[in-house]
Amino acid sequence: MRKKTEISEDDKSIFREAVRGIKPLINTKITPVPLIVKKARSSKNLEESPLSAFSDHESLDLVTSDSMIEYHQTGIQHKTLRNLRTGQYNVEGILDLHGKTVEEANEALHHFLLRCKQEKTRHVLIIHGKGRDPFRPILKNKLNHWLRQTNQVLAFCSATNKDGRSGALYVLLKNQNGEV
Repeated sequence: MRKKTEISEDDKSIFREAVRGIKPLINTKITPVPLIVKKARSSKNLEESPLSAFSDHESLDLVTSDSMIEYHQTGIQHKTLRNLRTGQYNVEGILDLHGKTVEEANEALHHFLLRCKQEKTRHVLIIHGKGRDPFRPILKNKLNHWLRQTNQVLAFCSATNKDGRSGALYVLLKNQNGEV
C-alpha cells in the first residue's frame, strides 16, 4: 500500500490558483465515430467477405422485446463477457437497423461486418429496436439467429440502458488475425 505524501499549504494554494476559473468537463467519454455502411463495390469484395448471406431458417426460441439476449463462442473469458455485458468497451462502430425490412437488415449487417473486418473494428453496437409486436420483434429475433451464423462474431449481448438496453446489442468481433 502506498503512503500518502503530505502536500504543503503553499503547494495547495499554487494549485488552486492554477485551476481557478477552469470548469469541469461534463462528458469525459469519447464518442465513437460510427462506421458508415456502404455497399461493396465489386463482387470480389463480397466473395472475400466474412460471411455469406444469412440463413432465415430459425431454430431458436423466439425472444420478446424486453428479453435480454446473450451468446458467446466457447473459449471466451468470463471477464471479457462481463465487460461486454456492462458496456465497458468503447463502441467503435454503430449499425442502426431501425425501419429496415428483413432483407435490408440482412444486407446492411452483411456489409457492416465486412467493413468492420476491413477497418479492424472489434466492439460494435447494433441497434435493432424493440419492434412493433412486443411478443415477436422481427429484427431482434433475426439478429439473434444471424449473428450466431458467423465465426467473425465471438459474442453478443443486450446493451446497457445508456445504449438501448433490449433494443440494441453489443457485439464482440474477432481481431484481424482471427484471434480472440
